[in-house]
Amino acid sequence: MSQKKEKILIADDMETFLRLEKMLLERSGYEIVMAKSGSEAIKKIQIEKPDLIFLDLLMPDMNGDVVCRFVKTNKGLKHLPVIMVTTKGDPESRERCAQAGADDFITKPVTQRDLFEKISKFIRVEKRTFIRTPLRVTVITSGKSFTFKDFTYDVSEGGIFVETDTPLAPGTALDVEFTLPGDTAAIRASGKIIRAIAAGQTAPGRRPGMGIQFLNLKDADVARIKEYVARSDK
Repeated sequence: MSQKKEKILIADDMETFLRLEKMLLERSGYEIVMAKSGSEAIKKIQIEKPDLIFLDLLMPDMNGDVVCRFVKTNKGLKHLPVIMVTTKGDPESRERCAQAGADDFITKPVTQRDLFEKISKFIRVEKRTFIRTPLRVTVITSGKSFTFKDFTYDVSEGGIFVETDTPLAPGTALDVEFTLPGDTAAIRASGKIIRAIAAGQTAPGRRPGMGIQFLNLKDADVARIKEYVARSDK
C-alpha cells in the first residue's frame, strides 16, 4: 500500500511562481493544489482539505488575509495551518497576517531552503512506526552531487536521524552508510529525507538535522538493527 502524500495548497496570482513551486514540491513527494485567486483558494480549501496552505497576501479579487480569516473562523477548517506569503516583511504586513490568524509568514523572494523550513515546521511526515533508540556513530550520506560525514542521533529499523548543520530538503533521495557499535560490517541502504529541522527549529539542547527513511534495507540489516534496539532498550 502506498503512503499517503501530504497535500499543500498554494494560492498566488503569479503563474510562474505557482509552476516553479509546484514542480519543486511534487519532486519532493508532496501533492500540490494550486489556486490563482483568493476565491478559487477558498473553494479548493473546502474541497481538498490540504495539510498546509500558502497564501499570497496580495491577490486581485480577494487578498490572502481575507482567505486566511475565512479558514480560521470556519469550524471545519480552522485547524489547517496557514502560511502567509508577503512581498515585504514590514510591521504592517506582519500585523495583517497575525490579525487574520495566520500561523506563520514568509517573505518573497522565497528560497528553496525557506520553503522547506516552513513546511517541516507544520508537516510531520515521519511516521514513528518503529521503536527508536539513541545511536551516536559516524554516518556517510551521499547523492549524485554530495557526500557528507556526520553523526547519527537515533536509529530504528525504519530509519535514522542525522545531526547536521545543513539538512537537505524533505524528499531528497540519498544513500546512507554506518556501522552499529560492536559490529564490523557496515549497514548500507538507500533512503529518503522525510523531515528536516533547521537551527531555528531545534528543541533546547538539540542540534539541527534530518530524519531519513530506509527504502531498501536488507533483511539481515533489519535484524541487526532490531537486536541493537532491543539491547539498548533493556
